[in-house]
Amino acid sequence: MNPSAAAILNNPQPCGHIVYPYTDETQIAEAVCLFTSAGLRKGEAVLLVMRENHVAPIRQRLEAEGHDLAALQATGQLVCEDASALLASFLDESTLDELAFKTKIGSLIEKAKAVSSPRPVRVFGEMVDLIWKTDPKPTHRMEELWNEVIQAHSVPLLCAYSLAGPMPDALPQELLACHSHAIA
Repeated sequence: MNPSAAAILNNPQPCGHIVYPYTDETQIAEAVCLFTSAGLRKGEAVLLVMRENHVAPIRQRLEAEGHDLAALQATGQLVCEDASALLASFLDESTLDELAFKTKIGSLIEKAKAVSSPRPVRVFGEMVDLIWKTDPKPTHRMEELWNEVIQAHSVPLLCAYSLAGPMPDALPQELLACHSHAIA
């Protein structure tokens, strides 16, 4: 990972919306681990909304860095959510329930902030990656809603989009434009 990308992940701007298009599964685990580990070491809370296939590699990297994930989750400093299940709670086919999205994501962020004393929260999400290639309209709207949520709660967000496959797609410009930073 280049130094500029590492700096953004280590110290994301409040309300920063970072996009990370990747082609290699180890790249995403490395980026999320850096983003998460830096926040945890600063005493920040971290909300990880992960695809099922990324849970184990990300958890293994965090544990290898010395994080006690069970203890962090018990205190609420680390919150892990399944991206597919959370997405299904406010997206029905191509219909996005915007109020449900804002309410559910907002309550997860506020819960993470409130544990112990108010603290900064970082968010990583992969819900958009689950739908962008098959359904771009709700993906774009979800990115816009994320911008509203991160502004309302003053949190940075790291999004990931897989470009892997025999014919990798480029991330469309309209999706890139929803983000404040793009890293590679």
